[in-house]
Amino acid sequence: MPPRIRALLTLLVIVFGAFLWSMRERISMDSSPELLFGLMAFMCVSVWLFPEVKKDDHHGRRRQ
Repeated sequence: MPPRIRALLTLLVIVFGAFLWSMRERISMDSSPELLFGLMAFMCVSVWLFPEVKKDDHHGRRRQ
């Protein structure tokens, strides 16, 4: 995944997480705020940490 898409995805996760954080009382979300923050942080880190899976062609070589 190109870095621009990763950065955009990370930014969207942060914005949506901040929105849920501020609206959690209004939408009666009963989960803990620490859980919401932890999941948001894990999603942001996992986009950058875990590599994209490359598929092999039928000869066992990696496709470009």
